[in-house]
Amino acid sequence: MITDKMLDRAMEILIDRENQAAKARAAAEHMGDLTKVVLAKLMHNAPPDLKSATARETWALAHPKYTEHLEQKKAVAELDFIARDKRAAASAIIEAWRTESSNARAAGKIG
Repeated sequence: MITDKMLDRAMEILIDRENQAAKARAAAEHMGDLTKVVLAKLMHNAPPDLKSATARETWALAHPKYTEHLEQKKAVAELDFIARDKRAAASAIIEAWRTESSNARAAGKIG
């Protein structure tokens, strides 16, 4: 059974007055876009003896700054997925409450 407290909490999550879910999603998308920038900068700064684009890219992909960026991207993505999961769970709670309420109304009409 869905309690009033559970319903209130679900509504608070979906209302999201501070726009935490939107901020988490925007940050995740920004980090995705930033990946290309980080890679391009590293490739540009590759040692001059690396003549081919493939060699510069390989060097950049193995660079600690690129690895650090990927770790940051992962952390931001986790926050985005947590926010999405919370919203999905809140929606499921509200849907279950709606079903319970509907069933209770139907039982009252029948009984």
